[in-house]
Amino acid sequence: MNNIHKPPRGRPREFNQDKALDAALLLFWKHGYEGTSLAQLTKAMKITAPSLYAAFGSKAQLYRQTLDLYQTTHGDPLAQALQATGPARRSSRNY
Repeated sequence: MNNIHKPPRGRPREFNQDKALDAALLLFWKHGYEGTSLAQLTKAMKITAPSLYAAFGSKAQLYRQTLDLYQTTHGDPLAQALQATGPARRSSRNY
């Protein structure tokens, strides 16, 4: 059996995926899904279209990831407050 280490296929990513996702979130927030073009996304994310597809799959998949990011970072403030520990949670149980 041959245990030679094979290098990963393709080139390594030369961009920060989290920063690119943040840029996409802002565009989708401002223009909506339909109003945001692939050209706008690649420009704001500072990547090429092939890199966008390699990292995120498609515009639709990128959009879903931005929705997930939004939910985890901005989410529903009431739900976050109810899940919090401490005085805010204890006082919310009294209502």
